[in-house]
Amino acid sequence: MFRKLDDYKPLIRSDRPAFTPGERFQYSNTGMFLLGVIIEKVTREDYFDHIRKVIYEPAGMTNSDCYEMDYPVENLAIGYSPDWKSPYGWQNNYYKHVIKGGPAGGGFSTVRDLHRFALALLAGKYVSQDSLRTMWTDHLGADYGFGFGVTKGPEGRVVGHSGGFSGINSQLDIYLDSGFIVAVMSNIDNGASPLARSIRGIIGRIRPGI
Repeated sequence: MFRKLDDYKPLIRSDRPAFTPGERFQYSNTGMFLLGVIIEKVTREDYFDHIRKVIYEPAGMTNSDCYEMDYPVENLAIGYSPDWKSPYGWQNNYYKHVIKGGPAGGGFSTVRDLHRFALALLAGKYVSQDSLRTMWTDHLGADYGFGFGVTKGPEGRVVGHSGGFSGINSQLDIYLDSGFIVAVMSNIDNGASPLARSIRGIIGRIRPGI
């Protein structure tokens, strides 16, 4: 039963780095999990309690958390994936979830809360502006900074991140030059990313990049 970060540790204990840090970029769920372990070590607090205290509460994110999926959660959307074997054409993802998500994924939110998160970031409620610049710099030419995707095109500079799982897709884009914040969430496979890309194209046409 995966309810605490300690429950996940045996799954990655034998993992070894795929390359020397700083040599190249590759997204890693294990890396994100280890960041959560470091947070617990440094703060001496439960990871989930700490995230509620320093991320959700300052931003007013009242509908975001890593819920325990073996208990009812009010207003929680159920995800669906196409299934040609099903007479309905869809299969729900309820029994594909781990009991509780963690630093690498499995959290829940709303578009309103994601918008609040972006506003809190921009307002410096979490880290300094110098830290934001470091996080939002593409250090290795991989369109990725420290925990954020980083791109620049006709729409200007955009930072954010996507998320996905069976029956789940989300995208948060923060347009640094134009001030737009775009949060899209979907309870089907690949339902959010195409819409977010379309919105990015529209913004690129109405506001040339700087």
